[in-house]
Amino acid sequence: MGLLSRRRPTPAARPAAAAPPGPSELAGMDFPRPLGAGARQSREPWRLPDEPAISGIAADAVRVGALTVRAASVVGPGHRCAEPAQHRQDAYRIGRDPGRRYLLVAVADGMSDSSRSHLGANVAVTALIGRLRADLGSGAPLDGPALFLDAARQMSGMAHRQKAADNDVRAAALAAAVPVEPAADGRRRVWVSWIADVGAWTRTGSGWTRLVGADKEGPDRDVLSEFLPFHPDRAQTTELTLEEGAVLALVTDGIGDVLADGAAPWFAERWAEPPHIASFVADVGYDARGRLDDRTAVVVWCDR
Repeated sequence: MGLLSRRRPTPAARPAAAAPPGPSELAGMDFPRPLGAGARQSREPWRLPDEPAISGIAADAVRVGALTVRAASVVGPGHRCAEPAQHRQDAYRIGRDPGRRYLLVAVADGMSDSSRSHLGANVAVTALIGRLRADLGSGAPLDGPALFLDAARQMSGMAHRQKAADNDVRAAALAAAVPVEPAADGRRRVWVSWIADVGAWTRTGSGWTRLVGADKEGPDRDVLSEFLPFHPDRAQTTELTLEEGAVLALVTDGIGDVLADGAAPWFAERWAEPPHIASFVADVGYDARGRLDDRTAVVVWCDR
């Protein structure tokens, strides 16, 4: 296939509470202000798609060994305020391997010009976690292209059952295996495989550094030339070294683009320590003019 565009619109932390806050506590919680000028769509009512919808917000707050995790996926203003609305096209899954040695994370970003990409993204993350669990459980070496080929096959099978085409379920994706406990030197070797612009970032002082994922530059910054289910063989794989106490963020471009374009200090302050899940969801659902895409982040705090 040739190049395909997403056709998207131009694009001090609170510690985790011991128990869910009541209404009075929520009223005083430090929810974020807009990143600069807010988007007009953020003030409009949320609407529904014509067919039954995937939830507009998904979130998790968990502790896995020495890892603290916050995860959220929020439908963007550009999708939720149309009439009819569009589905949340981002998806994530988190899990553990059978031996409970690894936190497993998968994140996917459905392409906006693909009519059932919300289904493709959800099938992709489920398939990626399932294959990671199976390979780690059997002791098989992790193989990025094989992992993404398995996801591509399941996406294609789902499309055909829906009487749709492979072109209707396109998505970018990333999968990672994070050691629950550090090595003797306090470091962790994180296995990551990805395709397209879903990325991994690490918190560095008052900002964030991109570790993996495609940079966006030039007039065609939102054009993708590789994606599932068509190009699983183009999945890239690496191992990242995380220092003791590191913060790792696995994100779709709804978060990655603003990290790259000036919002990194804001998110570095918000996520210096694991926030309450309500605050984290509000952070992921930030308000900024021109930022209308869905956004997803799975953030892992090591040794907190």
